Amino acid sequence: MTTVRDSSEREIAEKLVLADQLEALLNASTDGLALIDMSGEIIRVNTALMAITGYSKQDLLRRQFDNLSMFDRRAAAGVLQRFVIALSGQQTSPLRVRVASREAGGLELEIHISAWRKVNEIVGAIAVVKDVMDSQRTGTSPDGQERFRDLVETTSDWVWETNEKGVYTYVSPRVADILGYEPHEVLAKSQFDFMPLQDTHRAVETMARVVSTRKPFRFIHMKHLHKDGHLVFLETSGNPYFCPDGKLLGYRGIHRDITDRMKAEREVHDTCSKLESTVESVIQAITLTVEMRDCYTSGHQRKVKQLACAIAGEMQLPSEGLQVIRVAALLHDLGKMFVPVEILSKPGSLTEIEFAMIKTHPKAAYDILRSIEFPWPIADVVYQHHERLDGSGYPLGLREANIVTEARVLAVSDVVEAMTFHRAYRPALGLEAALREIVRKKGILYDSRVVEACLSVFLDHGFEWG
Repeated sequence: MTTVRDSSEREIAEKLVLADQLEALLNASTDGLALIDMSGEIIRVNTALMAITGYSKQDLLRRQFDNLSMFDRRAAAGVLQRFVIALSGQQTSPLRVRVASREAGGLELEIHISAWRKVNEIVGAIAVVKDVMDSQRTGTSPDGQERFRDLVETTSDWVWETNEKGVYTYVSPRVADILGYEPHEVLAKSQFDFMPLQDTHRAVETMARVVSTRKPFRFIHMKHLHKDGHLVFLETSGNPYFCPDGKLLGYRGIHRDITDRMKAEREVHDTCSKLESTVESVIQAITLTVEMRDCYTSGHQRKVKQLACAIAGEMQLPSEGLQVIRVAALLHDLGKMFVPVEILSKPGSLTEIEFAMIKTHPKAAYDILRSIEFPWPIADVVYQHHERLDGSGYPLGLREANIVTEARVLAVSDVVEAMTFHRAYRPALGLEAALREIVRKKGILYDSRVVEACLSVFLDHGFEWG
């Protein structure tokens, strides 16, 4: 519970930090900025917009941007038209209008409206408002470029801009830390010039597909070579930028160094593979231990696993379902370790008391397996593998929808294998008799879909036990 609370508090703190960073970025601009949601309402403004227009935050927030009192009907129509175009993802032309300032009378403003994107989704629009007359009076740059460049050049990511041919036209100083090259060594080259030769062709094809869409791209992984020759893994994201007539001018984005992350992921993967191998060995050992107690069922669990996995594949169950069936099949008779060997290998019919003891093995297996932290519900599947659709199974007498799919597959596989091969209490009945049995009880005891898949495995695909 403490971990969940800590995680939640950390999440809240991170969101507050992001909100503060957004506020700082907005207020770093000398242009007026407004963030507008999909309905057209203003949800955030910077101090420059309030200074330019003379309106307070209360006057602006939660108002329709095109309905602000400073716009006359013609200006409002122009604003609304560009807002709609921006939401469609297209570029809009600047709008120059005369408006009424609350304090200074008439103003001439230039308004740029563009799509506001989060990842690949348009979530609203951004309006950039410039005071044309103030820019002309002061002769200053109206877009606060220096402040934004300071922000770009202090970020831990490598910020870049390319032209329409993919050639770098701007790279931030961070490239020196990531690849060992100074910015001037990278300018006028493409990212493909810094990749291993064997990866270049695939990377060119990938980026060609991306550029052809003229859309933003996110989290593309590429290998690059450091100046000293070692591999660097970069995660690349970018947005297209266009000239007013809609022509693609290039892309702007970031390269993030994920080399350490990739190394950590490989180590985790290797560790998981070793653990899986260890678990597999333990399962095999348990399987052999169970089968050594009953020479008549030697190999039974492994054969059930082979058939059950083939049926699951024929049913196109998801990969997680296949894993559940594979492990559950190998362990489904684990509870028989607690049944006396004399009963397991008794020739002829069992007494009522002896059969009652046999019927305890699913519960005994469940009690053992539920204490093991498998990533899947293995214990439940093993518990239910003798349940039947009509409620006549054991130990719980479950019916239809209460029996999980993996247990239904296991039930059919178990019966077919048991009837096909020799048992202490009877000779082998053969595969044909086993298939006739499941067809006869299809929809009554056994799941129809599972039965059909089992028949297909044998009759259409020629399944044989290994």
